[in-house]
Amino acid sequence: MLQINISEHDCWLSSDELCQCIDISSALLLELVEHSIAMPLEGEVIEQWRFSVANLHQIKKATRIQRDLALDWSGIALILQLLDEREMLEQEVDALKQQLNRFKV
Repeated sequence: MLQINISEHDCWLSSDELCQCIDISSALLLELVEHSIAMPLEGEVIEQWRFSVANLHQIKKATRIQRDLALDWSGIALILQLLDEREMLEQEVDALKQQLNRFKV
């Protein structure tokens, strides 16, 4: 498996590079895009698609969930959405705790 070490903000990957990095087929990548698990930054067709490094991590997470739990991609998309919402809520709680600590005597 190809390994890369790049910043999430500095780079993008073509669909071929993404598939090679995480060892998936272009047909699977197309399915992931159809379920909004992967979202190209640009491009009209799969050969022109460009993905952020964050998408690479999202797809890795999705394929691990699929392998471990044997769920369909619709279910995985829902799990990923719920995990994102949970992370946002945790960040909000942390911010509120910090604000509350400022008022403690």
